[in-house]
Amino acid sequence: MNEFELSKQILLNLVINEVPFATALRQMFKKIDADPATRSNVTALVGCELRHHLIFENLINRFLGEGLEFEKTVYLRFYLSNHLFLRRFNDKDLLALAKADLPQKEVDDLINFVDSTNEIIPEELDKSSPEFLSLRYNTPAWVIRMWQKQFGKGLVFKVLKVNYRQSVASIRVNENEVNIDEFLSKHPDFSKAPVDNMIVYQGRGSAKTLEEFKDNRVFFMKMATKVILDKLELDPIKKVAIYTEVPNNIFLDIITRFGKEAPLDLVINHTPTLYETRKTAKEMGLTHLYIYESNYQGLITCISKKANVFICLPKSSIFDLLRSTPDYFLRIKQEQLDQLIVDQLNCLEECSKFVEDDGELVYMIPTLSRKESNSLIANFLVKHQEFSLIEEHQFFPFESFDSCMYYARLKKMGENND
Repeated sequence: MNEFELSKQILLNLVINEVPFATALRQMFKKIDADPATRSNVTALVGCELRHHLIFENLINRFLGEGLEFEKTVYLRFYLSNHLFLRRFNDKDLLALAKADLPQKEVDDLINFVDSTNEIIPEELDKSSPEFLSLRYNTPAWVIRMWQKQFGKGLVFKVLKVNYRQSVASIRVNENEVNIDEFLSKHPDFSKAPVDNMIVYQGRGSAKTLEEFKDNRVFFMKMATKVILDKLELDPIKKVAIYTEVPNNIFLDIITRFGKEAPLDLVINHTPTLYETRKTAKEMGLTHLYIYESNYQGLITCISKKANVFICLPKSSIFDLLRSTPDYFLRIKQEQLDQLIVDQLNCLEECSKFVEDDGELVYMIPTLSRKESNSLIANFLVKHQEFSLIEEHQFFPFESFDSCMYYARLKKMGENND
């Protein structure tokens, strides 16, 4: 298969079978022994189509009609990707492939329109409307509509603008093992982050090839996560417990702060994270890190002693992925949100049972949704008056910490508290 055929098969796998972007690429490149240049070209072409998928869909529907089989439109999408944005391939080759699958006159009309205007979004759309912003920023209109209702149009516009750019790769540095100034002098593609003991990567390619990653002297972590952990009343003697359904390196941050002897229970309900954590714990000799595989309903079978700090990281809508994962907008479904919120509340309630008196329950989700954050916490507190809110905060991606993380810190009152 040539580069265009490879790209087509990957895009079909993404859109039709809802296979994640990275997985679809990995599966294809494992099957086809492609050289680095081919991998780069294919990744760029598929990624470019995904980043402009909704406006291409709109153009095709306007000029060729709705109801076309997606497979027949793929090469036209690739032509538009290259012609308008990528400019890496020969337009004539892609156009010939597109016209082989579609009516030539309608394709020519579409291309003539694109070449004759600076605005390919329909002029009749109000520029503040969810429909216009959806096409401009490749975000589902229902998401924008929900955000505007919850946060207001001005704030949502700022979120969409920054979401159109790639998120920052932020990295936690083990300050006991790595001198940041020396590290930065050796690696000019990195710079200091606006958070203590963190750096950001500004280079090309993967930062994980650096030697410092191999023994976890540095590791990936969101800046907002580090800010939250800095606020917690963590104690190296008292037990910390974490329940997670999402990938994270919070346990490495705690080990960095207090050493390998810090007592820590880690309950994981995410298979890739479970395998990776077990591997890391073995390599680092973390004998006081107790790792369990369970959903939140099985916490009682894993945790024998209540924790002073219990960190709860349930599944969420993860709107933070709209920036870092080019196909995520295809996989978030509005109809799934209500059940997701029910699960989040149930998860938080189950975790609350394992917090000792005067301890903290910490709720963290990398998303932007009041129903999953402020409203959920308010509902929890109505039912659980033994807890009080210490603080809650929503980070926005246009702020200095480059994240849409929400967190709430809840204090469990002891028997002697009024």
